Amino acid sequence: MLFNSPVFWLFFAVYVTLHGLCPSRWRLTLLIFGSLVFYGYWNWYYTGLPLALALAAAGLTAWTMRAPPEGRRIRLLTSVAALLLPLLFFKYTNFLWLQVVGPLTSSLGFPGGGRLIDLGLPLGISFVTFSLIAYVVDIANGTFPHQPKVKWLLGYTLFFPHIIAGPILRPHELIPQLQKGMPLRRRNVLPGLALFASGMVKKMVFADQLGPVVNAVYAHPSGHTLPEFLLAVYGFSVQIYCDFSGYTDMALGIAEILGVRLPNNFFRPYLARSIIVFWRHWHRTLSYWLRDYVYIPLGGNRDGQARSARNIIVTMAIGGLWHGANWTFLIWGLMHGVAVALTHIADRKLPRSFRLPRWLAVLVTFHFVTLLWIFFRAPNLAVAGDIIAGSLGGAAIGNLGTFLSAHLFECCLLVVFFLAHPWDESRRLRVIARKAPKPIVAGVVAAAIAISIAIGVGSSAQFIYFEF
Repeated sequence: MLFNSPVFWLFFAVYVTLHGLCPSRWRLTLLIFGSLVFYGYWNWYYTGLPLALALAAAGLTAWTMRAPPEGRRIRLLTSVAALLLPLLFFKYTNFLWLQVVGPLTSSLGFPGGGRLIDLGLPLGISFVTFSLIAYVVDIANGTFPHQPKVKWLLGYTLFFPHIIAGPILRPHELIPQLQKGMPLRRRNVLPGLALFASGMVKKMVFADQLGPVVNAVYAHPSGHTLPEFLLAVYGFSVQIYCDFSGYTDMALGIAEILGVRLPNNFFRPYLARSIIVFWRHWHRTLSYWLRDYVYIPLGGNRDGQARSARNIIVTMAIGGLWHGANWTFLIWGLMHGVAVALTHIADRKLPRSFRLPRWLAVLVTFHFVTLLWIFFRAPNLAVAGDIIAGSLGGAAIGNLGTFLSAHLFECCLLVVFFLAHPWDESRRLRVIARKAPKPIVAGVVAAAIAISIAIGVGSSAQFIYFEF
């Protein structure tokens, strides 16, 4: 049930109608049931997984809180490990078996085997797991009050706008809003629809139209010209941003209509002047989660510069593996970690006069991020190497006229994206939607949705982050 599909619009129309008609005390029950219908549309077999994880988190939280202060840390670590087990099983069993255990046993003379399990990855398991870990840890640390009623935890876990691909929530960001009854207010409708329309444009006009040219090069990296390699590399930078931030905009818009304000996940990341700033503006809820639940518990910057750099690299490596069980994701995370650590050191050691001009720093940061996206997108290291070699001049230039005639539309999309990116901000869009004349806002929203459907008809694909 994609947000940009007619079946979701039908589901949401029915849900909003019921939401408005039922008393506020029953809205949480309706939310839980509706979220299970939304999740179960993908695969009913896995519907019990987020429920089971939520109930496990409730039991583990109660068990942790019953411990005396001196024993609470051990119980908390045990609870976090227990919540991670399903994610580790579904996502990393085959990777460890085929890429780690297999080569080791083969080197010892024992024959290797095939895949150990043949199960699809449950949708949203990474986002659900991280949100529940935040719940357990925040309550154990006293930063959020314990919720003895399981219904609030179920609403927090299953809230359908975010369950599949985030944002990764903290309990204080959603549960208090659920407890206020999620009132439907007319003033939230146009801002919510404006956010939703923005996400549709990003997804269907930009991401889905760039996807085929990116996929063609990454599927068969041999035989392409330099412009085709560059289009695929720059195209994926735009595709993944528009795909993921488009989902986020739609999730924020749906939640806004329901009277819930979700945290924004993106803030013009390709204008970041350093890799540190990039990670403050890209997938912000994951960045802050890794900071608060991995980097700081590892020691943060408390034990000197060397250990701080180590903690940063380890944290970013975990962030890389969170995205997928592949060496390419590990390398992607490690290289980002090294870059972040070195940037922190440079900021402390180098005088301000050594810093690049802002425009050049933005350009360098963007191209570093774009280069590393190759590892993120490539199915294996061999393909990543071919793409890097081809895009750095290893391929022939070819006939530019032929290239432009075949890919003029995609090239125009890139130009339009980079021209519009400085104004891509959900907070600004909310303000405009509230203050501008309502007929104008409604007309622009309707036009954006119509254009998205017209351009994207027949080509809309699953969101990239559903795979994580």
